[in-house]
Amino acid sequence: MVDSHVMTLSDGRDLGWLELGDPSGWPVLGFHGTPGSRHQLALDDGPPSATGVRFVLVDRPGYGLSSFQPDRRLVDWPSDVAQLADHLGIDRFSVLGLSGGGPHAAVCAALLGDRVASAALVSGVAPMLDLGAAEGMMRTNRAIARLARRRSRILLVLSALQVAAARRWPGLAMDLLAKQLPSADVAILERPEVRALFMDELRRAPRTAARAQAQDFELFAAPWGFELSAIAIPVHLWQGDVDRNVPESHARLQHEAIPGSVLHPCPGEGHFLVLDRLGEILAAITP
Repeated sequence: MVDSHVMTLSDGRDLGWLELGDPSGWPVLGFHGTPGSRHQLALDDGPPSATGVRFVLVDRPGYGLSSFQPDRRLVDWPSDVAQLADHLGIDRFSVLGLSGGGPHAAVCAALLGDRVASAALVSGVAPMLDLGAAEGMMRTNRAIARLARRRSRILLVLSALQVAAARRWPGLAMDLLAKQLPSADVAILERPEVRALFMDELRRAPRTAARAQAQDFELFAAPWGFELSAIAIPVHLWQGDVDRNVPESHARLQHEAIPGSVLHPCPGEGHFLVLDRLGEILAAITP
């Protein structure tokens, strides 16, 4: 695995990241899902290198090497991203958000529009204030969405139990997850290199991962602090129609709200389509 790095942000928190691809290529900052870490999109250096992209994969607060941020708002994330870009000497860049990283890419597209050239939302979560936003999700995610909407303390307890169990029994956690997923996702997770990556993610989850996971879901189910209609840069959305983690309706809602956005429907594909389509996604958002 490529070496990871840590910087200190202006408020004293740590921010972790790693880089793949072409060091002199177009910068794309990638944001992992919920839960996850910078390793989630680092399975293969081939697509970033082939597309000539400098792929910077960032740990969001509380995940991987990044410090947890109490009382975080979604609109706080662009400041972290801008500080990292400054630290790396990057002026303009694109962003890619996977699943729970989608809202984090969207807020950068809205609030850092002078620095962000384009964005990709891949199987990305849409605003979840509406009760109908959980329709089509697998049973576990529907329950989490209800708790997050009520800001129930049970959500943190549930997250802590999930993280602790998965850290101790990652293979069992993967098997239980597979039982709720469509066959398209199961086929991807059964690949040895993918299963190894995800199991390693579960084993290495930091002590703050449960709080970060609960915080993410609460952010998604609360007002985001900006309007999707305010995004004025090119946005591409990729979505599988059998996704049970983030249903197809989330991509369509965002596509309708973001002016000029391009929706890439992926028939018969699920939540983890990024692992097969990363090259085309990076190519689409590279100027």
